[in-house]
Amino acid sequence: MICPCPLSSININTAELHRLNTIETSYFDHKYAVNCVAIQRGVLQQLLIETLNTQCIQLNKKVVDVNWGSCQSSLTFSDGTFLDFDAVIGADGIHSVVRNTLFDDSLIRHAQQTCWRGISSIQLPQEYQHQLNELWGAGTRFGFVRLTPNEVYWYGLHSSHLPITSRDLIHCFKKFHPIVSDIISQTPTDNVFQSDVCDLRPIASWSRDTVCLLGDAAHATTPNMGQGACQAIEDAYTLSYYLSQYPIMTAFAKYECLRKNKTVKVVKLSWQLGNISHIKNPALATIRNAAMRAIPNTYNLNQVNKIYKLASF
Repeated sequence: MICPCPLSSININTAELHRLNTIETSYFDHKYAVNCVAIQRGVLQQLLIETLNTQCIQLNKKVVDVNWGSCQSSLTFSDGTFLDFDAVIGADGIHSVVRNTLFDDSLIRHAQQTCWRGISSIQLPQEYQHQLNELWGAGTRFGFVRLTPNEVYWYGLHSSHLPITSRDLIHCFKKFHPIVSDIISQTPTDNVFQSDVCDLRPIASWSRDTVCLLGDAAHATTPNMGQGACQAIEDAYTLSYYLSQYPIMTAFAKYECLRKNKTVKVVKLSWQLGNISHIKNPALATIRNAAMRAIPNTYNLNQVNKIYKLASF
């Protein structure tokens, strides 16, 4: 039985874990009759797969080429096979083969930040068990949230051009609250994953004939707002509605028209937030923290509501 951890707030803190700002997610639970929970992505994927007819899923198929047309499109796979489709939806991530085949204006932007992620075998103190906490330092930040009673998902980011190994992590966050080193130290080194932080500069179009892009393939964002997968889910919800109501190319056009404005705003805001949270100058970081404390709760709720709210068809 999977029991995701319910969340009541998302908190921005100093490196010493002193509160700067809070978003009360419980407000939206009541407003939209939903529940904000922390769940491992693999677990969520498994729950979704279990609702599908497994015959529609083929694994170990890598797309290497796309041929598009107004009536039908085909995909060529790395094993030499190819298949024809009435419609192709490219949801193949920031390095999308589908997008790079269709369009030549793709530009992946690098934030010059490195991110480590892991799941720690640790019990959080009671006060943090239903919160997502992010700690901001000078050019570094660290976030953690409980997944299960004995598991904590965490991420750490550092602004640097130099490679830093997972063994250097505790030293990297040595000025942070002791809970950070406790979380890192209780994570097996082999279970720490490192990646560069980047996004996709907004592109002019998401579709061509009977091929369309979805999720990161269309609008990859930095992880600063936790909206990458969320916006992909909104894409799928919107596109499935239009495909049920209109011919394929009309559905693609309406989907892009409805979704593009919001995703562009998310990409831009997430990039800006990443720059703000990674201010390196200690004096400027102090000013930033003071500004964060001054933001009223009503402003937070209004801004987050724009993310929660779905556009009307």
